[in-house]
Amino acid sequence: MRRNPTILGLATVLAICLVALPAFAATADVEIRDGSYVPASLTIEGNTTVTWTNYDPVSHTVTSTGGGFDSGPIEENETFDYTFTDAGTYPYGCTLNASTQRTPMQGVVIVVPEGMMVEPGANVTPTPTGNMTPGEEPLNMTLVDLIAGEANLTTFADALERAGIAKMVLTSGGGPYTVFAPGDAAFEALGNETLTAIFNDTEMLDALLMHHIVEGNYTVEDLVAAANTTGNMTTLDTLTGDTINVTAVDGNLTIENAPIVTADAVAENGIVHIIDTVLVPEGLIPAENVTPTPTENITPVENVTPVENVTPVENITPEAPPEGRVIP
Repeated sequence: MRRNPTILGLATVLAICLVALPAFAATADVEIRDGSYVPASLTIEGNTTVTWTNYDPVSHTVTSTGGGFDSGPIEENETFDYTFTDAGTYPYGCTLNASTQRTPMQGVVIVVPEGMMVEPGANVTPTPTGNMTPGEEPLNMTLVDLIAGEANLTTFADALERAGIAKMVLTSGGGPYTVFAPGDAAFEALGNETLTAIFNDTEMLDALLMHHIVEGNYTVEDLVAAANTTGNMTTLDTLTGDTINVTAVDGNLTIENAPIVTADAVAENGIVHIIDTVLVPEGLIPAENVTPTPTENITPVENVTPVENVTPVENITPEAPPEGRVIP
């Protein structure tokens, strides 16, 4: 059978074009509106390009707290693109409003390996255990599930429910994460006024909670080994971009001077350690919500009887003495 050379040529060209076509890259979008990133927490697979679009009339930036990417000023209706290739947690914020807002704009991109995307609601919620058993890994229990079932973490669990980003991070399928969760008594020590101010401010609450979360699995043994390697102290990067100190002296392990009360409670996406102090980043809580340190009593100055007003004497030009008269 005779083949039409024209048809064969077109088929060959089409085949070459199909082979040459690049694979469609995954994309995701984040809007910047009213001084916020929407969504504030975004979970994507590796090799996804995220586009931020600024819809505010003022400039904003998309700046990684770990130094991985920085958009510079993005004006109204301008965009910024960044492709995430490696799995991990990438918190970011706006540097332009950091000095004018109590809590800077915050966002986080959570990158999971390709093909490992977790759909919302896919996690199976287990029956709460009631108390954490160190070293025992509950089946299908996320960090949020584990925290919710711990009797000494009711305030921390409540904070996660009220927060916007922190809970999404711990249930997104990313990680693993190590959570240094303050116990209930630690939150009580902040005082009702300070605690109310934090819980009524979602951005402040997210910043506080994410300051207690670091990426990676760190058992107590791991933390002690890391501290001893660097001379009794090491630092860990939190999801807010700050650092916390881990110190091991004479077998005593502390996180920013806070002892660990319960250690090595394992979930499917990380580890929880309960500490006895809330770790507060410097400048996070407004001064008006912090109980002032009482000043020493100062002895008042004794009252002094005021001097009576004296009518000033007018300047008088003295008369010249008569000739030949001497004024003694």
